[in-house]
Amino acid sequence: MKVVDQKSMSFCSLMFMIWLTGYCSLSSPTSQLNKKIKSKPKSKDVHGTDISKQIESLFRKHTYELSIRPDRDSPTRVGLGIIIESITDISEKNMDLTFTLCLHETWMDKRLKFKARGNVSSIVLPSRLMNKIWVPDLYVVGSKNSFIHTTTVNNVVMRLFNDGTIFHTLKITSTVACQMSLYYFPLDIENCSLILQSLGYSNKEILLHWTNQSKLFMDVGLVNNMPKYQLIHHKFHELNASWTDTSKITETFKSRLQITFELRRYPLAVFFQSYFPALAMVLLAGLGMWIDPKSAPARVSLGVTSVLTISTIINGLKAILPKVSYLTAMDIYLWVCFIFVFSTVLEFCVLNYLMHKQEKFIGRRLSQRSTTSQILSRKTFCLCDGATGLDVKFRICYFTTFLVFNIIYWTYYTAVAQHDEDD
Repeated sequence: MKVVDQKSMSFCSLMFMIWLTGYCSLSSPTSQLNKKIKSKPKSKDVHGTDISKQIESLFRKHTYELSIRPDRDSPTRVGLGIIIESITDISEKNMDLTFTLCLHETWMDKRLKFKARGNVSSIVLPSRLMNKIWVPDLYVVGSKNSFIHTTTVNNVVMRLFNDGTIFHTLKITSTVACQMSLYYFPLDIENCSLILQSLGYSNKEILLHWTNQSKLFMDVGLVNNMPKYQLIHHKFHELNASWTDTSKITETFKSRLQITFELRRYPLAVFFQSYFPALAMVLLAGLGMWIDPKSAPARVSLGVTSVLTISTIINGLKAILPKVSYLTAMDIYLWVCFIFVFSTVLEFCVLNYLMHKQEKFIGRRLSQRSTTSQILSRKTFCLCDGATGLDVKFRICYFTTFLVFNIIYWTYYTAVAQHDEDD
């Protein structure tokens, strides 16, 4: 009996210790804190709106693929609108010009539809979402240098509407090549283009079209007050450009949008830099023929100075123009002026030779004549009839020919410039 009582007492003591341990653990501060934490309700996510959460859920569920364009069964239609802020740095030497513009792209991606909340049917996407959305791979054809503005933030905005329409706007500055024809420089009219097309998609995958052709310039005054050119008119084009795939040696077509600008140069600035100095040198060299032929140093120095001056004018103007393989209208004028100035130096050389020859002839006659009066009279007659007569005839021919050349030159190139403008 004693053995049984001892065993029952030991069992009761063990159960009491187990109960006491459990009670202490439940009533401890740590357990109470854990209980409070578990019972505390979850706080709402205050970051983002309901619309942004709908869009982000697409990416979390991996239902949107960045590398796949919308409308895989048909071409994706992308609308483009351009607002040009300025056209600057039109360079004949580099044959390019610089555009600063806002580019507006719009397309529909039905994968990004969402439910509108009240009056809010669109949202401006943050940068973390913009990088996850498919965007047309457009580029400026013939661009030498382009960049997106970053003042005060990156000038890129993407707005998404509830039906999946996307408005993508960015501000860029691009220096674009322009193949100029300088045959009629400085009375030329240049045609330059701004072209945009897809880099990797053909016209069976992306179709580009203009969305707004009524307004092209943000401030018409900035464009109309360009320092060297006047914008005559511009025109919009929608083209399909041929493209050769070198990997498959096949020819494909790409959708292309183009704006052509017709620019007419202001010739007045070039006239005072080149034409007027050359004209002055021709007149100055012609006036030198009124100097006495016996004053050789004066006539030679004036002729050589005129030749060197017009040579400096030609070299200085060629330094600011591209090295083309043909003569421009200004080259023709300057080189003709150079020929006229150089002809005065040649004329004096011929005149001086004839005078020297006549003096020798009179010297030989000196021994054959008895009186000095007869010799002096012959000398005076020969000089008047030979040297002076040559000078007078050359002066008349010089100025008459130069006047006729100017009439023909300006009439022809003015008519050509007018004809190009009418076309």
